[in-house]
Amino acid sequence: MKALVDNDIIFKGACYGLLDAFLAPISVADDSFGVLGAARFVVSKKIIRKAPHKGIAAAHEHLATFLGRAAIVEPTEDEQRMAAEFELAAQRAGLGFDAGESQLCSILICRSTPLLLTGDKKAIQAIEQLLDSESRLVALCGKIRCLEQLVLEIFSASPNPDALRTAICAEVEVDKTLTICFSCHREDGSGLDYAEGLKSYLTDLQRRATRVLGTFI
Repeated sequence: MKALVDNDIIFKGACYGLLDAFLAPISVADDSFGVLGAARFVVSKKIIRKAPHKGIAAAHEHLATFLGRAAIVEPTEDEQRMAAEFELAAQRAGLGFDAGESQLCSILICRSTPLLLTGDKKAIQAIEQLLDSESRLVALCGKIRCLEQLVLEIFSASPNPDALRTAICAEVEVDKTLTICFSCHREDGSGLDYAEGLKSYLTDLQRRATRVLGTFI
């Protein structure tokens, strides 16, 4: 298994209809992405609650297609215990680190999975800050990639980047950062350098998560 994918990326990819595109830079032939068993229910409920413009049914269909190819991972008792300890440490430090993210981190550590793909920037920064007090998290260094890194890679390689912007700007409420980077408030985005906006955001994020966040192109 090349990578674990968090619920945030699954939700946003389903709403945009871009899950396959988001994960293309990491895809390996005949390999599947790992997702938590609860993803089907958590993401489905969030889609209903957020009601994307493209329609709930379309987002649910995209979600179901992806999950049909994904590998369901469930934390063992030891992994659950480790995740709970990470959450407690984060709580004591006043950091945001929810159960789903902590479980994916513990699974990656225990099973030596190469990558964790996450859309949760608070979790990324929490892991960075906990590194000095929680030695087990050192195993995550360089193994975390965020949504914006994936988007930058597919945007830079896409023969039709306008299609990517169109899909993202059709759902301006789904992800604030991407909405800003792709200038979705402008009806005509021609001539704008979206890659520079993504790079600027990522440079700032990497300053706050120097050790855990993998490099971007």
